Amino acid sequence: MYRLLLPLVCIATSSHAYIDSDFDGVEDVYDLCPQTPFSDLVDHQGCVVKSIGSKTSYNLIAGIGYSQINYASQEPSDTLSTSLQADVYAGNWRFQAIASHFQSDNGIESESGLEDTTMNIMYQFAPTEKLTVTTGIGLILPTYKSTYNNEATDSTTSINLYYTLNNRFSLFAGAHYTWVNDRDVPQARYQNASGFHTGVEYTQLNGKSAFSAAYYQNESIYTSTQTIKYLNFGYAYTIIPHWNIGGYYGHGLSDSASDQSIAAYIGYLF
Repeated sequence: MYRLLLPLVCIATSSHAYIDSDFDGVEDVYDLCPQTPFSDLVDHQGCVVKSIGSKTSYNLIAGIGYSQINYASQEPSDTLSTSLQADVYAGNWRFQAIASHFQSDNGIESESGLEDTTMNIMYQFAPTEKLTVTTGIGLILPTYKSTYNNEATDSTTSINLYYTLNNRFSLFAGAHYTWVNDRDVPQARYQNASGFHTGVEYTQLNGKSAFSAAYYQNESIYTSTQTIKYLNFGYAYTIIPHWNIGGYYGHGLSDSASDQSIAAYIGYLF
């Protein structure tokens, strides 16, 4: 099985839940071939079945989602979004790009187009057998066009923690900070924004299915919008070593969050 680490486009779950020092998806106690390269395909005993010479692997994820708020403009509106995420794994490094398109209708007028595009670089390390840490920096490219003068490139930094309690349960948490470079206009005043999340994940013994529940809190980039708070319930399933599917349901806890939101994705690792 390949190691598969999915972020959410807004879905922040991990696909491994065992004590797995070399991240090959096989718990250490059953791993007969420890310290296999990150990108190798292994069997149920953790031994290499297929080796990629460059030690590099790639992941593509296509997603679709619905919410009751257009988060780009922060206005109540039925919004359908489609996204494409591409990841490159090279050793402990991960390079990621996410592009998405939206169509929003508030009953009076409709709007559609590209949302902002994100580019991230992440580094993952394991200070202990049970703890995995992922740090990252990124750019938010202004591909969303509006009358709010939000045409500048913003930057972000993040840290995510994943702690394995046992072969069933794991805890995860993360925080991020965004530097907003847009200039204020009469319709909108901007601010730097921070956020955090924390949750728990349950993985079935077969290692193919994972359920998660998490709390998210994010400041808006608009000073007039209150902090966005919501609960997120996610599910991920590995069909075969290369293919995986999943989704989430979100329940808003603040007026600035969508009361109900839902999303699904399909991914392929090669």
